[in-house]
Amino acid sequence: MHKWWARRLGSIFRTILLYSLAETESIQDLWKRYPKGIDLSDKIVLDPMMGGGTTVVEALKLGCTVVAGDLNPVSWFITKKQIEDIDPDLLRDALVQIDNELGLELRKYYRTKCPECGDFADGIYYFYCKELSCPDCAKEIPLMRNFFLAKSLVNDSDIVVCQHCWNIFEAVSRRNETKCPKCNHVFIPAETSYTSGRDYYCHTRECKSKKIVDWIRQNGIPREKMYAIEFHCKKCEKKKNPNLKNGRGYKAPDKRDLKLLELAKKEFREIDVKLPIPDTSIPNGVETKRALNHGYTKFREMFNERQLLNLGKIYRWILTLKDWHVKEFLILAFSNSLKYNNKFAKYNATRGFITDIFRTHSYSPSMSPVEANCYDTPRGRGAFTAFVNLVIEGKEYCRSPFERIFQNESMVKMPSGRRLVASMAGRYAELDSKRKVLLLCGSSEQMKVPDKTADAVVTDPPYYGNVMYSELSNFFYVWLRLALKDRYAWFKGKLVPWEEEVIENRSQKKGKEDFLAGLTRVFSESNRILKDDGVFVFTFHHKKKEAWSAVLQAILDSGLFVTTIYPVRSEMRASTHLHDLKNIAYDMVIVCKKRRKRRSAMNWSVVKGNIKDATQDLVRHLQENGATLSDLDRYVIALGKCFELYSQYYPKVIENGEYIGVEEALESIDLLVKQDR
Repeated sequence: MHKWWARRLGSIFRTILLYSLAETESIQDLWKRYPKGIDLSDKIVLDPMMGGGTTVVEALKLGCTVVAGDLNPVSWFITKKQIEDIDPDLLRDALVQIDNELGLELRKYYRTKCPECGDFADGIYYFYCKELSCPDCAKEIPLMRNFFLAKSLVNDSDIVVCQHCWNIFEAVSRRNETKCPKCNHVFIPAETSYTSGRDYYCHTRECKSKKIVDWIRQNGIPREKMYAIEFHCKKCEKKKNPNLKNGRGYKAPDKRDLKLLELAKKEFREIDVKLPIPDTSIPNGVETKRALNHGYTKFREMFNERQLLNLGKIYRWILTLKDWHVKEFLILAFSNSLKYNNKFAKYNATRGFITDIFRTHSYSPSMSPVEANCYDTPRGRGAFTAFVNLVIEGKEYCRSPFERIFQNESMVKMPSGRRLVASMAGRYAELDSKRKVLLLCGSSEQMKVPDKTADAVVTDPPYYGNVMYSELSNFFYVWLRLALKDRYAWFKGKLVPWEEEVIENRSQKKGKEDFLAGLTRVFSESNRILKDDGVFVFTFHHKKKEAWSAVLQAILDSGLFVTTIYPVRSEMRASTHLHDLKNIAYDMVIVCKKRRKRRSAMNWSVVKGNIKDATQDLVRHLQENGATLSDLDRYVIALGKCFELYSQYYPKVIENGEYIGVEEALESIDLLVKQDR
């Protein structure tokens, strides 16, 4: 129902909870009972770093009482709305109401003429390119990586843009030389480029290539030129026009389209101050630095004027509603729609859809931004109404949840029985059979929860410096704050609080020691709340040895030890983040318990040999079950096994009469893995 970064798979955390809490004679018995429902209503689960709320949702599925917290107000709000109940018909009624009161006013800016039949059509996506003037020859340079627009929707050809006259036409292939039917210009669309993304080139004279950010520092954000529109024509769809697929096609903007854009800009300038639009400055950060380098100084500058006009009108209408419960769910949907309705969105030309600002865990300025129809369209992504319908779908699932069971290579839906709705307690003492959830917003280094109350701690802590949660979530926070600051104290600050964020972040001047100290404090507090016989489980992955070193040290310093580890895929296989960054495919599920007594000393060479054997056995098991493991995955598995075997004897792991510390142990495992390659 809302974007959260590196959200883990629910099935993984559901299994973690089952294995940690269900009383059963065997694993086979557990899974035989599972489809019929397993009641864990007598169990209490703690998640001190709830993020997107996966643990909370999955624990509720099993009937558990849940205490969860997060420093980030966006995380708190998302999780709150995921588990709160609402009659979906109330949201449907709100869609009817906004359409009656605002529909025509919003739709008028997304109407275009169909080039096939001449009737009015809906604009789905509007394509822009940034332009700058060459400082050597003053020629206008469109910052286009290529002139391939999209794959044809009706055949195997490509839709391309003429480099010379900006005509939109079909070519046999974007990789072949082609001639524009309008101006006869000959070019190769896929190879014609004016930018690499960092540098820009001038093709008219012997001008040197230069860095885009240098031009921006001197001149500001480049202007944008609309050069194409993807549209949907209902009339052509009904008549099954063979030149369009389901009424969808591409066109160059005509005079009316350009005039409509100017009218939207004019209206926005007239009513800007009357619209609920954040004016918050973008803070310096690891990820925000890219936006700042490209001239964006405020979050509102990430949106064009037509986007701000229509988003502002939608938000203003939402904020006039008197029913706070309905209002908050619409705020959630509105916030989620922002990820597609901004100037950082791009177009996937080969697959024909827009990609959101957070297609990777970063702010990546687009030289060719794509504007979506932000209100309502039957095709494409990004419309506010579509995100309300996603919330409706989510709430219907919560009221009648089901499981996907694969049988005979087909998927069947099976009811899971328990409604995924919960009333929330204001404090721990208010938890009872009706109020099953306590959500805390603030640092989890100190939680107002009694000692030894949780049967299990299940969490997904920050992965060192992989994801800059506060920097990224500020994109949503500055909008949410406008509606929520007078209702919830944690939305009063101008930005997401970051001082106590457990992370490695050079912009915050936080390194390994800061990450270790923060994680240790949270783990220690969770250990205090955990029952003596409880289990502490979390997932982790990272490329850097120092990240693993900090995590293991935090486990040991907080009074825990590792009992076992399991490598699992916790993100979707299709994760853009994993694919683009060639990241680690497997998370390590790390299972810990309280350290009660220390074992006798153990020789490091014996422990290291056991780690090597255990790693080889686990790698062999995974490969026999179809897993494809990279060298990085093998390395992470070896580190996990080091966690498991080293921590059981810590601190009395000795070699040549001296204690082996955490960093030294992991360094030794690093060498061991390299020798085995």
